Amino acid sequence: MPTEFTPLAALGGGALIGLAAALLMLGNGRIAGISGILGRLLPPWQGADGDRLPRLAFLAGLIAAPLLLSWSGLWALPAAVLPGGGALMAAAGLLVGIGTTLGSGCTSGHGVCGLARLSKRSLAATLMFMATAIPSSYVQRPLLGAAPWCAASPPCTRVMRLCRKLRVLLFGAGLLVSGMIQPAKVLNFLDLAGAWDPSLALVMAAALVVTFAGYRLAFRRPAPLFDRQFHLPTSQALDARLLLGAALFGVGWGLGGYCPGPALAAAGGLAEGTLI
Repeated sequence: MPTEFTPLAALGGGALIGLAAALLMLGNGRIAGISGILGRLLPPWQGADGDRLPRLAFLAGLIAAPLLLSWSGLWALPAAVLPGGGALMAAAGLLVGIGTTLGSGCTSGHGVCGLARLSKRSLAATLMFMATAIPSSYVQRPLLGAAPWCAASPPCTRVMRLCRKLRVLLFGAGLLVSGMIQPAKVLNFLDLAGAWDPSLALVMAAALVVTFAGYRLAFRRPAPLFDRQFHLPTSQALDARLLLGAALFGVGWGLGGYCPGPALAAAGGLAEGTLI
């Protein structure tokens, strides 16, 4: 099903995502990689770094923001209908989970935050998951006309405390506004030979520009505002584990149209395919 090119929403949503990533680095010195934030709450890590509550708050805001915007009438929450069926969505979710674990990141951790840090490791991962996501999305092409996937969306200390509360909502709001919680827009971006929708490219570009600028400001400080040090990835290895993980993630992303952040943000809509 073709989706409408929405440049203003894509740029605005991407800017919100970038702002959330920049504020998380400035405040807590951490990467806004959704798979990493979620994974560190699960065994065997589960709070080993002592940052359990901030992680839970970030994920809660990610889910709550689209619901709050929808309930307030400011932005419609798209109702996803996933023509791929439960089995395909389950397989896609499994590949995304395994891939992000092996590759230590997804579109947010590598594609936004990693590239904003000029990480060669993240660049390699991003190129790999795009290379596997694009051909994988063609599996869905015969299914896109079976049913509409989603409804269209409508076209100092005191300040920092406020930002600290708001940043948990910004990422989720950015995903909703940009359209990234709509699998059809993601798959139509990846399907270069079909009804191509370049909106996602603008989302990533806006998020990357804002994150890059925010990181430059954050790294001028000796430490984050609410922590004693920055917590940045230390590995620089371009190894088989990274590339395999990125490849598997790309296949899962291309099949289902969801990566961890948008899937969590859309979970509040309780669509069957999203929950699977």
